[in-house]
Amino acid sequence: MTQASRSEFRAELLSRIPRWYSPWGHLLFPAVAGLAIAAFALSRIQGLAAWQLAAVPAFLVFGNAVEWTAHRGMLHRRLRFAEVFYVRHTPQHHAVYVAEDMAMRDWRELKLVLLPAYGVLAILAVTSPLTLAFVWLRQPNLAALWVASVVLYVLSYEWLHLAYHLPQDRWLARTALVRTLRRHHQLHHAPHLMNRWNFNVTVPLWDWVRGTLYQAPAPGSRPAAQPTGAAGRAP
Repeated sequence: MTQASRSEFRAELLSRIPRWYSPWGHLLFPAVAGLAIAAFALSRIQGLAAWQLAAVPAFLVFGNAVEWTAHRGMLHRRLRFAEVFYVRHTPQHHAVYVAEDMAMRDWRELKLVLLPAYGVLAILAVTSPLTLAFVWLRQPNLAALWVASVVLYVLSYEWLHLAYHLPQDRWLARTALVRTLRRHHQLHHAPHLMNRWNFNVTVPLWDWVRGTLYQAPAPGSRPAAQPTGAAGRAP
């Protein structure tokens, strides 16, 4: 797709957004609701044991694995039960934003970058069986830590992904952490790489574990794939 055709497609997608859509509402509702839920969950903790607190890193690693699996398995593969997620991501998001042109041009493009506004609540609902399992096992502290971990992980995913797609002259986009992680995501947005490499949006831990961590000297170059990681091979 040429730059001109991408611009036309971007304009077409923006024209489909309802007039009542509020980009600031889309950004703030999940953040406020998510932080409130996380704060409430943490406020329910009583008599926290060290071994319970040690479960948090395990929760975050599990979240990283789920992030990788969902991105690779649902967003880059057309599945009948999840086709809407594939269409929103691969034919739309990846068509508008490519490695050499990642930045949003209009705040209404938050519709093209962020999860749906109900995303945090939906993911909480999907993960609720594990919350209930901890309660059933009489581990309310683990249940609270799990809920807080899920919410904060999803919000970190959202905010980092947004930071990658901000114009690079914005102060947040210039921070060392965002520059480093954006480089990883930028390579994923190269059309010839997106279906095989760099599926993590937050920390590329599971890309390293599964051998889908791609590193290259320049976004515009197209050398042979150089996977790195524990698996040491393409999936």
